[in-house]
Amino acid sequence: MKNTKSTKSVKPTRRSQKGKWGHIGAPPKNTSFPKGTFTMATLFTRNKNQCELSLRTKVEKGVKAGLILALIPKKQPAGGVGRPKSVFVLKEFFIPSKMELAIRTVRLFTATLPVVVTSREVAAVPASLAPSIPAPSSPAPVATPTIG
Repeated sequence: MKNTKSTKSVKPTRRSQKGKWGHIGAPPKNTSFPKGTFTMATLFTRNKNQCELSLRTKVEKGVKAGLILALIPKKQPAGGVGRPKSVFVLKEFFIPSKMELAIRTVRLFTATLPVVVTSREVAAVPASLAPSIPAPSSPAPVATPTIG
């Protein structure tokens, strides 16, 4: 009787991480936006095949690019508590007579950096408008709290 098994150890070949579309990771999915106004909750229910974070980043990038407009937030019903719901609309479906834009841009979930004003940007104040308070000659005494 002959041994038909190979004595060499066969290592499995490493598969490429690139999928059928030629890049690492899953291919991007198409997002279905409604033709009218929408909130994040309605967007989540329309696109159940995508995670909420992906949809939030798509909306945030669309708002920054000007493709999606932020409208005045929807107030809670009478007696309801909580943060007002952010309302959005695609730019091509915006009707100025029926919809009102938000006064300021909606901050979804990203932190903003503080703005630093340099001395060149500050306008010079005329001497007539400047306060005429004399500078103190010695520093003011600091009160020390006593614990008793």
